[in-house]
Amino acid sequence: MYRRLSIRLLCLALFTFFTLPAFAQYTRDNAASKKIDEAINEHYLATDFEKAEQVLTGTINACGDKCSPPVIAKAWMYVGIVRGSGKNDQAGAKDAFQKALASDPAVKLDSQLATPETQKTFNDLGGAGGAGAGAAAAVAVAPAAAANEDANDKGGLKCTPDVRELQTLRPLPLECTSDEEVASMEIRYKSFGSEEWKSVKMKKVGDAFRGEVPCEATSTAGTLKLFVRAKDASGESVDSFGSKAKPVEFMSSENTTATPPSYPGEAAPARCMAKEECPPDFPGCQNSGPHGNKGWGVACESSNECKVGLQCGSEGTCEAPPSCESNADCASGTCVDNKCTGGEGPSPGGYKKNWVGLHFAQDIAIIGGTDVCSAASRANDGYACFDEGTENAYTGNPFPGAGISTGTVIATRRLMLSFDRAVTRNITLGARVGFAFGGGPPVNGKSFLPFHGELRLAYWFGKGVFAKKGFRPYIHAGGGIAQVDGKVKVRVADCPESLDNETYNKCIAGDQSVANEDYNVTVSRPMDVWRKMGQGFFDAGGGVVYAFTPQIGAQLNLNLMYMLPSSGMVIQPSIGVQYGF
Repeated sequence: MYRRLSIRLLCLALFTFFTLPAFAQYTRDNAASKKIDEAINEHYLATDFEKAEQVLTGTINACGDKCSPPVIAKAWMYVGIVRGSGKNDQAGAKDAFQKALASDPAVKLDSQLATPETQKTFNDLGGAGGAGAGAAAAVAVAPAAAANEDANDKGGLKCTPDVRELQTLRPLPLECTSDEEVASMEIRYKSFGSEEWKSVKMKKVGDAFRGEVPCEATSTAGTLKLFVRAKDASGESVDSFGSKAKPVEFMSSENTTATPPSYPGEAAPARCMAKEECPPDFPGCQNSGPHGNKGWGVACESSNECKVGLQCGSEGTCEAPPSCESNADCASGTCVDNKCTGGEGPSPGGYKKNWVGLHFAQDIAIIGGTDVCSAASRANDGYACFDEGTENAYTGNPFPGAGISTGTVIATRRLMLSFDRAVTRNITLGARVGFAFGGGPPVNGKSFLPFHGELRLAYWFGKGVFAKKGFRPYIHAGGGIAQVDGKVKVRVADCPESLDNETYNKCIAGDQSVANEDYNVTVSRPMDVWRKMGQGFFDAGGGVVYAFTPQIGAQLNLNLMYMLPSSGMVIQPSIGVQYGF
């Protein structure tokens, strides 16, 4: 008896040893089952077939090797029901059922949800495949071809491709020619299950017109209907390919063997990626990117706040992505299925709020005056005179007449750092700090102020300007602390203080009677005359940034500065770079 008990215990231990690791391996079965129930009970029964398939295929992908074969088979079985019973895509259903049976040959069909056609597709496989589905597909294509023959009789446009069957998620390129005088052509199409006609404008290429029906129109297996209208220069219809009453029909199928459609002599466009959803609460699931729950029209600052399929637009609300025909139409630089998406930098509609920059500026002072080295000019007008090439300040009174014609002069230069914060999509508040060099010598013990500090408010023109590549124009106003020094060379005749009072007074008054060699009044000497303006200012101006990417750009800026309290006008152009984060 004890021997039999020992053998039983040994067998139980061996069974436990070999089976526990297998059970422990499938750690995601419970989570996967919940997602399968969600896909069917919430989405499929609500006739949201696309969402149901996305959740199911996303769950299968997220399972990896952490779900048991029966659970994987169950998920594929329901994918087959969604495709066959929901989307009327028996070819797609067959593919899903084959994967289900490969995972678990014992998987059972949910007959309550399966239509008779879907049940037949499943039964015909018999666990090893069959030909029933292919025959059904051939029958389905036949009436479409007959309809096409009728449709082709409507209008004289000649359009390619000739194939009337294409794989799902493939774009459909059309090229049409006409014997009429045609100025424009337009494709009108309606995808399977949709009641809405959509349009694609065709482009003239040589003697033909070309246009492409996007992948979204063939995302679901079924009949794609379309017609082409040709118009003359006055906008009158002069030719057609099919009509709204009798459209040309193309059958889209998951497993078709037909040659992919293409423009004549060119390769067929690539098939678009299938849309699959990775369940956000599924263990180990890695989503391609975060999405919020804000719907259309709700205020946003980033596209990540909007629901799937929406983006944060230029007006600061969630909206559908803008339509496009080429990458050049998109701020992001990428046009997919006639929608702007992806690209370098921020998502469409999103923008960087913080911008730092490095700038070099050249001050151009506007100066002019008479008797610039007189005591009055030195005291009241910001002039300082020095013997040429020295810092020896002139403190006397000159013979009148040493003046400067009003004009511009190259003055000080500056190196500055900037920071700007986007408070709205078109307005920034910013600051610039830096160092100025090239100032004049000290006057009365007061040195040149090298510090530059500036606050500014700027308005940027355009929608979504901070998210775009290319030109970004703006205007600004502000003020701050700075000093601008400009130098001009002038010849000055001195009135010697050694003259008697009467003669000295005549000299500083400009009396020519004292201009003789005895008093040396007419002998002039070269001087460096500095015009010192500031040390505060108000400014206004504008400029443009050329953004090489949505984050990096080169900047040209122009300031018009009014200096105070030693007043004067300064033109200050600058160049620099900006980086957004």
